[in-house]
Amino acid sequence: MTDVDSGSRTAEPGPRADPPGAGLDDPGVVRAWAHGATAALRREREAIDRVNVFPVADADTGTNLYLTLREGDRAVAAAPADATGPRLLATLARAALLGARGNSGVILSEWLRGLAVAARRGGTTADLLTRAAASARSAVAVPAEGTILSAADAAGAAARAAGPDAGPLPVVTAAAAAARASARASRDELDVLRTAGVLDAGALGLVLVLDALVVAAAGAAGAGGPAVGDPDAGGVSVVRGSMDAVTLDQLLDAGALPRVPGAGDALSSAPGGEAEPHGAGSGALELMFVLTGPAGEQADTVAAGLRGALAEVGDSVVVVGGDAGTGTAVWQAHVHTDHLDRALAIAADAARTGTLAQVHVRHLAAAGQHEWGVVAATSAPGLAGELARAGAVVLLTGGVGATVEDLVADDVERAAASTGARRVLLLGAPGVTAGTDALDVDELITVPSATDVHAVVALAALGTLLPVGLPDQAGDPVDAHAVVGEALAGLTVHDTSAAAAVDVLEQAAGPGTIVVTALLDAGVPGHLADGLAAALGGCAPDAELVVLSTGRPGDGVHLGAETVAPEPEVDA
Repeated sequence: MTDVDSGSRTAEPGPRADPPGAGLDDPGVVRAWAHGATAALRREREAIDRVNVFPVADADTGTNLYLTLREGDRAVAAAPADATGPRLLATLARAALLGARGNSGVILSEWLRGLAVAARRGGTTADLLTRAAASARSAVAVPAEGTILSAADAAGAAARAAGPDAGPLPVVTAAAAAARASARASRDELDVLRTAGVLDAGALGLVLVLDALVVAAAGAAGAGGPAVGDPDAGGVSVVRGSMDAVTLDQLLDAGALPRVPGAGDALSSAPGGEAEPHGAGSGALELMFVLTGPAGEQADTVAAGLRGALAEVGDSVVVVGGDAGTGTAVWQAHVHTDHLDRALAIAADAARTGTLAQVHVRHLAAAGQHEWGVVAATSAPGLAGELARAGAVVLLTGGVGATVEDLVADDVERAAASTGARRVLLLGAPGVTAGTDALDVDELITVPSATDVHAVVALAALGTLLPVGLPDQAGDPVDAHAVVGEALAGLTVHDTSAAAAVDVLEQAAGPGTIVVTALLDAGVPGHLADGLAAALGGCAPDAELVVLSTGRPGDGVHLGAETVAPEPEVDA
């Protein structure tokens, strides 16, 4: 695991041992902390989501922090019984990195990695918290104050100010109190928070994580407090020296309670009365990917190179990870971008000697809790943005000029959780079986969709129904599965070449054709779209033609004809 040197002003050379006590070298503390912090974030995720306005008001910071830490907690729970505290921290950090979701989750995973690096070196609790803050800050291309980074810095500084003779419990207590104070002050440090009247969502999440660490350390030291193994123990705060279970509302009462944004608050009034996304100017698409490559000296430069390259095509850039000490290095990258093709090219270039996995594309404006969600898997990078804008969380399985690892159930489960929905349709991944036991969803339905045409038609059928789940005019809930099934029932798909595409279209379309979807690979001549439109006008003049580029190499053409049965004739 590569160290991350960020030039922290508070760092001191050389490790020194903690005084006797319950620190993060104690495996029981690490296990209890991971469990308690995950429980706290699970309980408060919706409250954190509601105050999420930075860097994008996509109402998912609490969910992303919870999903990220949940991956780490599961890995710690599955670790060998004799694993040491430092080993468990490394396990926690690696699993959080691989399972990180969103800007906030990626930052939290790097904060955990900083803890693990310092623990491997034998540092004190103060060293660990200082290194964690430095690592998190170094991972962000353009750090902002009044965020989770500020809360982490405050925690690290308070931990070191506790003094060299302080035991772990006083150190983490001071750190948690300082993070809480930083979170309360965040509204005065960041204009977007001041305008919205809220505190920073990421900082609030870190407060809960640190509060859970206080509880774990206190429990191990015999200082009382709630039972560490109790899920309800997560999210307790140390207030005036006593352990009191609190909620975020109580924490926020220390300042003024923020205005709780409603469902429409992701949009703000723009000049001229038009609505535009809050924080306009940010990239509309979120791209995340895991990069695995060889370890060694060159691994040290990968994160910085990725960070700089992605910052040229988007914002909210975070790159975390490095050499894990196992012969391979692993990084997680995150960017908001309007230039998905360029961002994917950067990912592919970084993977020249390695592989990509969990290549995840999401449209930020489509985020939010709703009844139905869609996960779409495709090897067509040119379609990823289109599918994401239609409301799907997209998993890219290839077509990016680099080796992309095969999808596994965990990839699908994470994408399903990222939809924020209770019921999820899975398109384009028939060979992957994912359950719902490990998910925060009620149902995951695999829709037979052998081609990208199926995915495009399915999303088009849902149209403005995503996010769906609201009653229709008759008062019945919308059944997205039924809507998609009806659309696909009338679909026939034909794969052909550019040279034969017009002839194939004329044979496939007829009087009952209502829509033809044409997906064109990158080598298809530009004039073919006009030829297809002319051919369709001749054989089905009332049909609509939808033409999209797959971005894949080659001259393939993938045609989907949607046909309705003619109305039966009625005898006069």
